[in-house]
Amino acid sequence: MVNRTAIIKQPDKISSFNDVYKLQKDYQEALILDNSNPDFIWIGEHHLCYTLGRGSTYNNLLFSLNDDKYDVFKIDRGGEVTCHMPGQLVTYLVLDLKNFNKDLNWYLRKIEEIIIKILGNFNIDCHSRKGFTGVWIGNKKIASIGIGCKRWITINGFSINIDCELENFNKIIPCGIENCIMANMIDYNKKLNIQEVKRIVKKIIQEEFNFDFVSK
Repeated sequence: MVNRTAIIKQPDKISSFNDVYKLQKDYQEALILDNSNPDFIWIGEHHLCYTLGRGSTYNNLLFSLNDDKYDVFKIDRGGEVTCHMPGQLVTYLVLDLKNFNKDLNWYLRKIEEIIIKILGNFNIDCHSRKGFTGVWIGNKKIASIGIGCKRWITINGFSINIDCELENFNKIIPCGIENCIMANMIDYNKKLNIQEVKRIVKKIIQEEFNFDFVSK
């Protein structure tokens, strides 16, 4: 596997979804224009918002779009509606699949494997489910995945519920899955905190993609 340089950002403050989405798009376009540019990894938290993929339906929103209490974004990724909020760790990967494997199914399964390894570091037994994208603990969903890709340059990534207000998922049909029950990592390991999870996410992504991380 090619050794790649990747810029990593890990803000401690809660970040606006739209600001970080624009940042991802900038790095994606830079890689499309010149594949010698570095990949980009972002690990952090968002203020409460809901995002929908390209082909998703607003029917999976259980509130009115006229309700300005909620921020809703339709974005360039696959998948249905999901929710971001403080206490949930979000990881975005803007990387050039030409350096790894030009296969989106491979990439999705790779992300699932990464999430399973992350939770395994905290002695949490979890699994993928055939026919679905994401990671589950028993019958409860712990992590969601949504990616976009343009000329083999990826965007977006995955979210893991660490210790967030799961009631926010009651406002949607998560990922378009009826009767989907969401879970928090803290329910299965009381000793963990989001900073420690962030450290493990960084470590495993670095190992799995053979990245040299640099700050900018």
